[in-house]
Amino acid sequence: MTVPMTRQQITAEFRHPDSACRWMSQVNGPHRLEVPQPRQLSFRHQGTCLGSVSIGTIEYATRVTVDIADLTHSYSISLPLQGTQSMEYQDKVFDSDAAVGAIISPSQTLRLSMDAQCQKRLVRLSRQALEHKLSQLLHRHLSQPVIFEPRMLLSGTVKEWWQMVANLQEMLHAEGSLCDIPEVWGNFENSLITSLLYTQPHNYTSELLGRQQGRPAYLSDLEALLHESLDRSLGLAELEQAAGVSRERLYRDFHTHYGVSPIAYFRQLRFDYVRQRLERATPNESVSSIAMDCGFQQLGRFSQEYKVRFSELPSETLKRSATVLLQ
Repeated sequence: MTVPMTRQQITAEFRHPDSACRWMSQVNGPHRLEVPQPRQLSFRHQGTCLGSVSIGTIEYATRVTVDIADLTHSYSISLPLQGTQSMEYQDKVFDSDAAVGAIISPSQTLRLSMDAQCQKRLVRLSRQALEHKLSQLLHRHLSQPVIFEPRMLLSGTVKEWWQMVANLQEMLHAEGSLCDIPEVWGNFENSLITSLLYTQPHNYTSELLGRQQGRPAYLSDLEALLHESLDRSLGLAELEQAAGVSRERLYRDFHTHYGVSPIAYFRQLRFDYVRQRLERATPNESVSSIAMDCGFQQLGRFSQEYKVRFSELPSETLKRSATVLLQ
C-alpha cells in the first residue's frame, strides 16, 4: 500500500490490552498480546509516520508477551531506551537492551517479551519499499521475502544506523522541518532503507555485497548520471560517451553487473521513477502531466508498457494513491 507524503503524528494511549493489541496490529501487523497483569497496563505510542517510514517510542508499563506469525506488510525494528526485551525464534533466544536492537521481518514467526520497564524506539519500514530498493540494488525481482538476522548488535555501522534513526526522529518532531520537502524526505528514506540493507545481515546479503566486488569505477559515475536524468530519454551514444568506454565493454559490464543492457536498465529506472510520482501524486496532477513531466511523450505506448511492467495501468496507480490520501 502506498502512503501519503504528509507527516502524520502518532499519539495513542490505552489501558485495555485489546485496545493496545488492535492499535499495534494496525501499525505493524497481526499478533497476539499476552498481559499477565492487565490492570497495570498503561500503553503509550508516540511518533511520526511519513512516506514508507514511521519512527516513535512505545511502552506498556507492565510485562507483556507478543506472539507473531507474520507481520506481512512491514519490518518492525526496535531498540530499548530503558528496560529489556527478549526474542525467541527458531529455537534461539536473545535479550535486547540499549546495546542490542531487534528486527522482525515478514514471514517470520517469533515470540517477543518486554519487561515492565521497557521503553523502546520503534521503526516501521514498509515491506514494499524495502523490497523495491533491494530489487533495484540487485537489478532483478526478488524470489522470496527479505529476512533479516533478528539480533542487531550496536557497533560499527549498526550503531551509525540507529543514530540516523534518532536524528530523523528529532527532525520529524520539529516544525518546518526539511522532512516536509518530498525530495529531501525521499533521500532520507532511501538512505535509511539502503543503509539497513548493507548493514544488517539478511538472506540476500551475500549477493548484494558480491555485486560490489570487481565493479568498474566508471559504472558508479554513470549510474549517478542516469539517476539525474530520469526526466528525459538518453540514447546509447550519450551513455557510451559519458562512460568513456567502448560500446562492447559497456554492454558487457552492464550485463555482468546489472543483468540487462544499458538502455533497458535506464528505462526501468525511469518507469520506477514515474511510478513513485504516481503513488505520491497531488490532487491536481494527472497521469498525462506526470508522464510528460518525466519525459514520456507517447502516452499510449507509455500506458501499455507501464501495464506490462507493473500489472496495472498508470491510472489505476494514481487512483489508488488518491484513495489513500483521502483516508
